[in-house]
Amino acid sequence: MANYIIERDGQIDFFDNYGIPYNDDNSILIDNTDGVYNGNILEFKLDISNLNKVLFQAIKYLSRMRVKGEDVPATILLIDLNDEKVYQYRSFDYKDAIHKIYIGAASKDNSGFTAGKPDAVYDYSKSNQDYMVASSAIKRQLKGKKKLSDLVMPIDIDENCIVGWAERYYREVPNATKGDFLGDDTGSAVSVTGEIRTPRHFAGRINPYSGKSNEKFKYLMDCLNDRLSKKDLGAFYTPIPYAKKASELVEMAVQRALDAGKTDYIILDRCAGTGNLESALIGLTDINGDDLISHCIVSTYEYYEYKVLNERIGDLVRDIIPPTEADVVYANGKVSNA
Repeated sequence: MANYIIERDGQIDFFDNYGIPYNDDNSILIDNTDGVYNGNILEFKLDISNLNKVLFQAIKYLSRMRVKGEDVPATILLIDLNDEKVYQYRSFDYKDAIHKIYIGAASKDNSGFTAGKPDAVYDYSKSNQDYMVASSAIKRQLKGKKKLSDLVMPIDIDENCIVGWAERYYREVPNATKGDFLGDDTGSAVSVTGEIRTPRHFAGRINPYSGKSNEKFKYLMDCLNDRLSKKDLGAFYTPIPYAKKASELVEMAVQRALDAGKTDYIILDRCAGTGNLESALIGLTDINGDDLISHCIVSTYEYYEYKVLNERIGDLVRDIIPPTEADVVYANGKVSNA
């Protein structure tokens, strides 16, 4: 057994012993983890008395990596420095837990999680007569040549992680557009099967998204524009509290109009995006009992936002321009007749 007092000392000795180039490779010590290397996430402890807690800490790190658009390592290694043992787990066996969102420090509040049995336990202490066999197996896991499926666990795209993966996509595919990333085959104006539905650049890293449309990402569409579109459109996400406050102001304006004897009114939003502002009007009525949203006329310039807008509130508003997707004049990702 070893006798480390400071975890960092044991970590560095382990790295040096197995040739992990932590000083030269900036991708190893990332995201507050103890190390990510060659398809492994490593979590060191001076002594592991509870595997459940330590594994749960590693799972929280993997959850955050998924959200940020980073590869999720296929293997979890928990290293007990003083007992000189490595516990190996498959990330895929904890896929559901990795796809959850966790708040707070990864090292806190880890009670209550139940881990399965490790896939392997390597005892590399010299008190084990087969310590060289165990050490050799650890080295192969850390340094061996692997295919992609042994390096990463493919993740599911959802509203928690899509922004991170979109930003990574635009960094790595500089000329890509929103359609290249988000495109679906439901459009009559244009039909593009995007990266999230048929992964090409991220093949093996993300699972194909099976949603027929992008309505699930309605609150995030502004965040999913490529950089050029963000600059061109000046598109910004409207947080829900702002939308609710705006609905209160619209109610006041409508009340004033009706009190002044107006018999009709419209609520015009020429830059409606995916309708976050209008969605806050759903359920609100004027003094005549009319739904406020039924007085809305909306439009938006970005094609994939238009598709979500139409699906989301197209049947609730007085008019959406263009009125149907078949009426869209599509031009380079934009609705030119919006």
